[in-house]
Amino acid sequence: MNGNRNDTINSAINSERIWTKDFIIATISGLFFSLVFYITMTTFAVYAVTTYHVNESMAGLVAGVFVIGSACGRLLSGRYVELVGRRKTVIFGAAGFFVIGLAYLIPVNIIAFLIIRFFHGAMFGIFHNALVTVVTGIIPLSRRGEGMSYFSLNFVVATAFGPFIGLFFIHRFSYQALFVACSVLALFALILILFMKIAAPVFTDEQFAAIQARHTIKDIFEKKAMPIAAIIFIMSICYTGVTAFLDSYTIELNMLSYASVFFIVYGAVIIVVRPLAGKLLDQKGDNIVMYPAIIFYALALLSVALTHNLVLLIIAAILMALGYGNILTVGQVIAANAVPHHRISTATSTYFVCNDLGMGFGPLLMGLIAAQQGFVPMYLIETGIVIVSLLLYYILHGKQYANKKEMLCHEKKQLS
Repeated sequence: MNGNRNDTINSAINSERIWTKDFIIATISGLFFSLVFYITMTTFAVYAVTTYHVNESMAGLVAGVFVIGSACGRLLSGRYVELVGRRKTVIFGAAGFFVIGLAYLIPVNIIAFLIIRFFHGAMFGIFHNALVTVVTGIIPLSRRGEGMSYFSLNFVVATAFGPFIGLFFIHRFSYQALFVACSVLALFALILILFMKIAAPVFTDEQFAAIQARHTIKDIFEKKAMPIAAIIFIMSICYTGVTAFLDSYTIELNMLSYASVFFIVYGAVIIVVRPLAGKLLDQKGDNIVMYPAIIFYALALLSVALTHNLVLLIIAAILMALGYGNILTVGQVIAANAVPHHRISTATSTYFVCNDLGMGFGPLLMGLIAAQQGFVPMYLIETGIVIVSLLLYYILHGKQYANKKEMLCHEKKQLS
């Protein structure tokens, strides 16, 4: 009797584990792909200028077309992740990313190079969307916030080390060596994925019929994920004011080397706070994390606008980690929790497409403001936008979530 009881307890404990073999493989594989993403995003604009002798506008397109391709890949894969199968889609995306990445080694003209960048981005979008869907299914529902917080740290680590690796290779070796290094990382990620056990989800007959139904606009965008996706679209636009222009801003302030300090502090703080925010999300719900995070985000942008020394910039980095660093992951969990499990891939696609669009159009929009008004007014405008987004979050999600939570608490009291 005691043996059976212990087996039952151990089974229950194991079912709530996050750090399983498959979760670890997915996290490491995601890290390798994210490293390639940031290595190429950091170095390829300069590569386009030095190799093809294009202007800065075309060089920016070399970086941006990858994001456009990623958004297209997510859109197309949202429905087919479940229709084709999660394992097949993940492997297809990983293999395609590796094979197309090899094309960088072939001498081509600028048009062909842009086409390669687009399809490389599309494969990244397909792979990442499918992998996030798989990981969402691996993590126990009661610990989804915490688990996704841990998983998303691979992107944070890549943010810090990707640019460093890219610059190291082009300064010490060559762009050809960089292309080989990216291909090796992609190959390692593909090999790891092959050892990952990806179980096919169990769907009801009604859910499976919905997956097989004729392709409509509903199969591309998940309506229930759109409110939080709209929020992340706005937040990502504002974040590009930091990623695209902080270096130029610090140069203007005679703080040349401080931009790198900002991102190092930002990444370090996220590694600490994001898992804690994930646990808080699981225990207390969406609003208890999102409202403070949006306020921290606004304060971070205000701090950047007012900065004139390293201390203020470090404070801004810490606030940014508490703010945008948590918003991105919490929003992803909110999108997944808003739908039944056969629509998680589409909800994930919808959410990240809006994030990609914000990251893609943000530099253009914020660049226009900075060119006309300057960097300080740009950051102040972004601060105002985020403050308004606090009200928008309340209208689109926060109020409904609070009412739903209150109703559930009331029903529990009646049952007890």
